[in-house]
Amino acid sequence: MNVLMFSRVRNSRDAPDAAFVTTDGDERKLYRFALQYDMDGKSWATEIWAYSSKDAEERVAAMRGSLTMCGQLYGEVEA
Repeated sequence: MNVLMFSRVRNSRDAPDAAFVTTDGDERKLYRFALQYDMDGKSWATEIWAYSSKDAEERVAAMRGSLTMCGQLYGEVEA
């Protein structure tokens, strides 16, 4: 994933595309945020869901202190 910044386009829109917004069990909106990090001379990216930019920053701070790898994913079971 490459993270590209299009500030002018973003600032001219009222909201993200539908694929980048969901709701939690309490019907609160969650938004997709991109995270970028460097490793072995390359840039890598992943994404998280958060309630706001502030919430996303707080989640990143929490990850810095406690992130751990749980294992490889092999499939997904619908709830």
